[in-house]
Amino acid sequence: MPVVASQDRISANKPAFVLADGQVLSHGQLHDASLALADWLAQHGARPGDHLACMMENRPELAVLYWGAQRAGTYYTPIPAHAKEDEASYLACDTGARFIFVSERVADLWGNILPGLNDDVKVICIDPESGDLTSLDLMSLPLRSAPQSAEEEGFAMLYSSGTTGRPKGILRPLTGRTFGTEPIPGIYRDYHVMGPDTVFLSPAPLYHAAPLRALMAVQRLGGTVVAMQRFDPLRLLELIDTHRVTHIQLVPTMMRRLLSLSEEQRSAFDLSCLKKVIHAAAPCPPDLKRAMIAWLGPIISEYYGGTEGVGMTYIDSADWLAHPGSVGRAITGKIHICDEAGKELPAGETGLVYFSDGPAFSYHNAPEKLAECSNEAGWVTLGDIGFVDEKGYLYLRDRRAFVINSGGVNIYPAEVENVIAGHPDVSDVTVIGVPDHDLGEATKAIVELSRRGVDAQAVEADIIAFTKARLSSVKAPKSVDFVSSLPRNEAGKVIKSELKQKYWQS
Repeated sequence: MPVVASQDRISANKPAFVLADGQVLSHGQLHDASLALADWLAQHGARPGDHLACMMENRPELAVLYWGAQRAGTYYTPIPAHAKEDEASYLACDTGARFIFVSERVADLWGNILPGLNDDVKVICIDPESGDLTSLDLMSLPLRSAPQSAEEEGFAMLYSSGTTGRPKGILRPLTGRTFGTEPIPGIYRDYHVMGPDTVFLSPAPLYHAAPLRALMAVQRLGGTVVAMQRFDPLRLLELIDTHRVTHIQLVPTMMRRLLSLSEEQRSAFDLSCLKKVIHAAAPCPPDLKRAMIAWLGPIISEYYGGTEGVGMTYIDSADWLAHPGSVGRAITGKIHICDEAGKELPAGETGLVYFSDGPAFSYHNAPEKLAECSNEAGWVTLGDIGFVDEKGYLYLRDRRAFVINSGGVNIYPAEVENVIAGHPDVSDVTVIGVPDHDLGEATKAIVELSRRGVDAQAVEADIIAFTKARLSSVKAPKSVDFVSSLPRNEAGKVIKSELKQKYWQS
C-alpha cells in the first residue's frame, strides 16, 4: 500500500526510499510506519496545528517522520543536521515544537539543549544509544487495528534566510484537506513530468526545502527517492546508472564538479535513463549550463522561486538556449518589476522583483517581516533585482542584499559577524561574499584587529576555527582580510557595496 490512498495501483513492495548505502523502505513499510507514528503522536497529545521538529542526516526514518507529521495534521520543521547548539536551540524554541526527533549522531548536542527547553517538550532519539534522551524506534511502532489519520493534513514549516539576523519560519495555513486528497504541485507533475515511474535522486540533504518538497511529491505520486548521504560526483553517476534514475536536482557547484570529471570517468556510466536534470537555488553561469546541455542533452531545466512560495518561474533547455541567462517565465504568481519608490517598471527596465497572486503565508513569530518585503499592493519580494523582457522572461541581475549564496546554500552575514565579533583579537568585522570558481561565492570576513603586531596568518586560521566551533562549517569564512578601518556611512553602517565592488571587479 502506498503512502497516499489514491495511489492504490502502486505495489506495497515497490521502493519508496533508497539510501545510497543500500537501506530500502518500501511504500508499504512507509505507509504503515507513518500511520503508526501519526497514531503515536495523537496518543501523546499532538493535535492538528501543533509543531514538531527533527534533526538527522539522510535516512529512511526522515521520510517516516515527514509523512507521520502529514498524517497527524501537524507542522514539521527539519533542523539542519550540522547545526551547532545555538542554531538548533533557536529553531527548536522558535517553532514551539512539542516533539523533537533526533538521531544518535546529535544526541549529545540535544542532551545539552534539553535543560533549556520547556518541561512539556519531548526530545526523542530514534536510535537505541541516546544518552539521557528517550528512545523510540520509528520502524517498529505498533500499528493498532484501527489507527486514524487527522481530519486535515499537516505541512512543513521551513525556515528561510534573510538579509540580516536569524532565519524566519514560513507558516502557511493548513488546507483543511483530509490526508490523501492534497493535489500534487503542478511543477512536479506538469513541468518536471514526474509520476509513478519516477526515480528521483537527491544528492543534497533532505532538510533543505527543494529536496524535501521533491521527496514528498515523488512519494505522493508513487515513485522512488534515492538519497545520498553526501555529494560525490563519481558516486552520483554510479547511482544514476545502478538505480536507473529518471530525475535529479543539482546546484551549479555540483554541476561544475561533475564536469570536472574526465571524459573517461563520465562515459563509464549509462545515463540514458535520465529524463530531467533540474537546477535551482543559485545562479548558474551560462557557460556551465551550456556545457551541461552539451553533455547530457536538452534535459536541463531550471526554476526560480523562494521558500516562501510567493511565485515561481520555469525554463527548459530549448527555451534557455533561445533566451540565455533567463530563469524563465512565471508559472505561479505574477511578476512585477518596481523601482525603489515602488513604481512598476516596463519591460526591459531593471528593478526589484515582486510577485503577486501567490499563496498566503506569514513569518512565524515575526509578522513585521512580511510587511518589510511587501508593498502597498500586497506584492511580495524576495529581495532580488532583475528585469522582464517583452515576452515575459525574467533575468536576475543581482543577489539578495548581502546574502551570500555559496554552493547553493544561503548564508546570512550578520549571523557570522556576531560570532566573529566575539573573538578576542577582533575589534570590528563585516562579512561579504566574494567570487569563487567552484562555489559561486565564498564567505570572506574583513576584520579590524583589536591589537597591533599579531601574526595575521595565525589570527586568520584562529578566526576560522573559532567560527567553525560555533556555527556550521559552511557558514564559516573561507578567508579573512585585515584592514585598518571599515568603510562606514554617516549612520555608522558598514558600506558593504564598496567592499564587494573591490573583490568582484578584480
